[in-house]
Amino acid sequence: MITNTYTLPSHWACALVNDDTSGMEDEDEAEMDAWLAREGPGYCVGVSGEPEFRTSNDAGTLACDCLTFVFHR
Repeated sequence: MITNTYTLPSHWACALVNDDTSGMEDEDEAEMDAWLAREGPGYCVGVSGEPEFRTSNDAGTLACDCLTFVFHR
């Protein structure tokens, strides 16, 4: 099984893990959808516990709290 890890905005967690975008702003959802289409990471199967502020992340978004997400291809 192939896994990849990415450092991504923590406010994407519910959408990536539970496929629930109900609490997301339209702009954030569009950024996430663009990243998913570009990277094609597979299925999110895990996320680290504590967010930490990062000035950069694998999605290329503005500085924000981030988590490490694990995806299976």
